[in-house]
Amino acid sequence: MQKTLAAKSVSAVVWSAIEAFSRQGIQFLITLVLVRLLSPEEYGLIAMLALFIGIVGVFTDGGFAAALVQKQNIVQIEISSVFYYNLITGLAAAGLLCLASSWIAGFYHQPLLQPLTRLMALNLFLGSLGAVHSILMTRDLDFRTQTRISIFATMGSGVAAILLAWRGFGVWSLAWQSIISTIITVLLLWYLRPWRPVLAFSMDAIRRLFRFGSFLLFSSLLDTIFVRIQGLIIGKVYSARDLGYYSRADGTQQLPSNLLSVVISRVAFPLFASVQNDPDLMRRGMKKATERIMFINLPIMLGLLAIARPFVLVVFGERWRPCVPYLQILCLAGVLWPMHCINLTVLKSLGRSDLFLVLDLIKKSLGVIALFIAAAISVSAMAWSQVIMGAVSFYLNAYYTGVFLKYPPAHQIRDITPCILSAVFMLVAVWLMGLIPIRPLWLLPVQTLSGAVIYTGICACWKISVYQDMLQELKSQMSRFKLSFIM
Repeated sequence: MQKTLAAKSVSAVVWSAIEAFSRQGIQFLITLVLVRLLSPEEYGLIAMLALFIGIVGVFTDGGFAAALVQKQNIVQIEISSVFYYNLITGLAAAGLLCLASSWIAGFYHQPLLQPLTRLMALNLFLGSLGAVHSILMTRDLDFRTQTRISIFATMGSGVAAILLAWRGFGVWSLAWQSIISTIITVLLLWYLRPWRPVLAFSMDAIRRLFRFGSFLLFSSLLDTIFVRIQGLIIGKVYSARDLGYYSRADGTQQLPSNLLSVVISRVAFPLFASVQNDPDLMRRGMKKATERIMFINLPIMLGLLAIARPFVLVVFGERWRPCVPYLQILCLAGVLWPMHCINLTVLKSLGRSDLFLVLDLIKKSLGVIALFIAAAISVSAMAWSQVIMGAVSFYLNAYYTGVFLKYPPAHQIRDITPCILSAVFMLVAVWLMGLIPIRPLWLLPVQTLSGAVIYTGICACWKISVYQDMLQELKSQMSRFKLSFIM
């Protein structure tokens, strides 16, 4: 059982990583072009819609995606019922968003948001057509197929967005990028995943799944409101330009941290769910996952903080300079994010979606209070509120991991302390290099390469166990590759 689980996990992690890194890498390259063709205000307009699109999107899912993954045995009637539910709610959500478009435009005093909202509403309905296919692939750990789909969708939509932006379509190029990506994804999901719905619908099946999914639905709703209300506040109280700078900094910070979190969470949820009756195995798996993901995330987040100024100037251009301080602050908020995700994944895997919701109610209540206090001060203060809430959220999430798996917050931090110290030492060294009076174009590669050498060098000298384990596995994989190539 453990060998089969290990083999599945390795394959799933590899393909999930390939999918995530390929998609995010391609999207990042596309963004490098788009930020030079579009203004911060145009990015800000799209960000203004994030809250409203996110809220209706949560109801479209209904929490059934997680319910189907967590349930150990599912039948055709349950899958088909979820498909029709997604279809109906997707259509209803798109209709409601269209009706609200004039109000949204009036709220921000941006007339362009009315037609823009209607176009983005279409994306919700289109996405509901492929939701179940994607769920089934995740349940089967079929990340290889999802990788192919994601790469094609990202490349196709990205090229289209660049062409539209180059032709002067402005913010519409970003909207159509989302629409085209969804269309390509849905078409490929239907083509590559042979599942088709049967002409049957069971309200009893929906009710059974909803008992688990309802808690996650409301939790997702709280999370969406909390995360995206920042855009609403900045867009309303400050300006579209300020929101553009903040969203660019936030998106840049989230790229590596979310990338790692998605890779681990997508794989950990179905794997942990399959061994939910073996807490010892889950604890060992969580410990290993936590050490490895933080070994990578810590130097990335603290390193990005250190090189933020030359990074923004070289990658995005001089006109995006005001987002540098936001990026530096948000990098601190992203340090513990992967651990936040892993601990929540444990709760979902154990079927404790009720605790998942309770924790979110507590965290979001505290977070909203902190956010509104910070909004009265400045946009930077709002970013600092995310740092504070990141630390509070980690402790609350990890508390119940200690209860169920005997792996409390203190033990989790203890296990990654060597990586924390190594990353902090690297941060100080790279930060001091930034004081060298040379052009950002030359400073960026010097800081980046130096940071990588310093971090790995410290890990090697201190003989940090996670570093040695990952290095040994890498050597083993390389040996197998060479052997297979020779044979």
